[in-house]
Amino acid sequence: MRIARALWPSAELSGSAKLDGREIDAVFETEDCIHIIEATTSRRQDKARNDITKLTRAITRFRRQSATRAVKGWFITRDEPTADQRKITDKQKNSINSLSFSQFQARLINSREYLAARDNYPFGSVRDPGTGESSPTVEYVPLDLLDIQSGQVFSRESVRSLIVKGSTFVLLGDYGAGKSMTLREIYRSLRKSHLRGDSSTFPVYLNLRDHYGQTDTAEVFTRHARSVGFSHPEHLVRAWRAGYVHLLIDGFDEISTVAIQGLWHDLQNNRYRAMEAVRRLVREHPQETGLLITGRAHFFDNREERQRALGLSEDAIELSLNEFNDFQIDLYLRRAGLSGSVPTWLPSRPLLIGYLAAKGLLGDLFAGDSGGRSVGPAEGWNALLDSVALREAQIEAGIDGTTVRRILERLSTMARNSQSGLGALTTEALMQTFREVCGYSPDDRGLVLLQRLPGLGVDREDENSRTFIDETFADACRAGDLITFIDDPFNFSSSALAEVENSIGGLGIDVAAWKAKRKKYTQKKINSALVSARNKNASYMASDIVRLMWELGNTIEEECSLSGLLIQNLEYWNSGANLSALSYRDCFFAKIELEPDIDASAIPKFYECFVDEVEGRVSIEDLPAGVFNDRCDINRFTNAADTTAGVLTLDLPLSTKVCLTILKKLYEQSGSGRRENALYRGLDHRARQAVPRVLQLLQSEGFAVPDRSKKNTVWQPCRTHRQRAGNLLTAPTETNDPLLERCAALSK
Repeated sequence: MRIARALWPSAELSGSAKLDGREIDAVFETEDCIHIIEATTSRRQDKARNDITKLTRAITRFRRQSATRAVKGWFITRDEPTADQRKITDKQKNSINSLSFSQFQARLINSREYLAARDNYPFGSVRDPGTGESSPTVEYVPLDLLDIQSGQVFSRESVRSLIVKGSTFVLLGDYGAGKSMTLREIYRSLRKSHLRGDSSTFPVYLNLRDHYGQTDTAEVFTRHARSVGFSHPEHLVRAWRAGYVHLLIDGFDEISTVAIQGLWHDLQNNRYRAMEAVRRLVREHPQETGLLITGRAHFFDNREERQRALGLSEDAIELSLNEFNDFQIDLYLRRAGLSGSVPTWLPSRPLLIGYLAAKGLLGDLFAGDSGGRSVGPAEGWNALLDSVALREAQIEAGIDGTTVRRILERLSTMARNSQSGLGALTTEALMQTFREVCGYSPDDRGLVLLQRLPGLGVDREDENSRTFIDETFADACRAGDLITFIDDPFNFSSSALAEVENSIGGLGIDVAAWKAKRKKYTQKKINSALVSARNKNASYMASDIVRLMWELGNTIEEECSLSGLLIQNLEYWNSGANLSALSYRDCFFAKIELEPDIDASAIPKFYECFVDEVEGRVSIEDLPAGVFNDRCDINRFTNAADTTAGVLTLDLPLSTKVCLTILKKLYEQSGSGRRENALYRGLDHRARQAVPRVLQLLQSEGFAVPDRSKKNTVWQPCRTHRQRAGNLLTAPTETNDPLLERCAALSK
């Protein structure tokens, strides 16, 4: 009856009727025509004969009663009418239409035509990472969907089955988590069920970014139909209102209302206004069909704002997309035609892995297993930041990828004025950054970009502020302003430098070094930037430049003193650099690592500093002469021999014990990998001789990947063997792992 009421809305109050004591399924009287309907699920010939007889008598009676209106009969079968049924209806074909349910529904909307058109139009942000086409070449890898409230894990199919029953879902995830890809797979599953004839309802997938400034629901469906190339937009509206559409809405974080400039100081109300079309779609959506909405988890300040803005009821289920686990990463790469050891620095977001694979960097990474070109974290993350920024620029027209990346980099610098180094970034800070980078205040689309920047989330202590949600992402971004400053230190303008409270991490320095090498910075240019940073009282920028100089093997040409800094980690090995002209005064260091054979005349001097941990030395007396003055306070010393002592006392072959010490350093003390020299620490002469063969074995077994992009090789632990390595280290004498047998063979 829903289809009939939608087809003949002027007779929407009509329904079943009785004529001469016999019930007719439905009679719909319009101004021009009377429609009489008999519907059956039976395929029997006698049932068809009885229904046709009823229809014929009813048609004759209505024609006598209403000579000015046409009278039409409809015989509707659940399945395609059988040959026997058609034989009966053919005798009355001038007055009775014999149709299957799907054929009758097609008079409301040709769903097959719509679905065919929809398949040729982009699905949200789904793109092939390599070509940018809307049809990715890598097969979808299912992700876990976690109920935020209950902790229950849903599969894609369980979500689909509940949508069929009329449930409402909100799918949340950070940038690159696979929201659009997951939504497309649910769409495909619903589409397949409809085309197979299992369901009369079909999915409609809306890209909200296509509906900029719209608020009327009919206009939303009309624009969508025209965008995908469906020839009857009004039919789509009619089918939705009749309850034959499961509605999938992608990207609540990608729309804005018109002319909201100046309302940045009241973003919650701004976002509420922007969601007007979504609220109307939710409110007008028929309850018997399913609804699924996606968007970035941190676009709204909290769950309450999200529910209010989207118009959701309390029974709406909020799901969060988990990132890839190690198994899923391995499966994704195999489907992309790649196999090999996956280092732990590789991010677990599907989008980011896809970008690296598309750029050929993962192929280079695995080639490094066999001695080919090696791709390390610095090159990988530099490529990722370019790709992520370009993707955001494609969503927000008018802002290019380079500008988006510069905004992220400047925000990462501003975030360094917090204790965590991640934020909080106020609305004013976001606006100021946009103005500094772009040279003008953000318009409405610029505001949308600022509210959905990748890598930023809601600050837990201040819901009106944003913070970087991933330390690694933030640290890779921090390299940007360091390089920008060195490029033009005398014209670099940002108040953020004077307010910085902590230093760049190891990955940030590595990314900066990678970029500096490609820009072919001279030692003189970097020294000039160091002088400028000191003159601007940008102490942390000066400290970052000094650490970059060590990585690049540069020499400080003028006396330089830095004071009052908080630095997490300094690592000194024989890089060829000379920082003897530098002194640190009254600074705090979480950790300083000193290689055993470090040239003390090349490293800085430390005065009245506090050092929580010194690695590579056993006592005050063991420190390099003249480096630390007697007023330095060193909390503890960590000698590599102490770390490996327990392993070396085990009753195991020497090469097996060396293997365990290397695994311990890689997997229990891992950060951004371990320099090869550090893997020799704490070992005696005989054990050191076994290290090269053990490393070769660990590489062939997939436990470690060498990054030879630096002057000193860095060994990275691998994702797929983290649990196995943990088991080996927990009970090395009880495990039957074949790796230990192969290690033992090296001692023979």
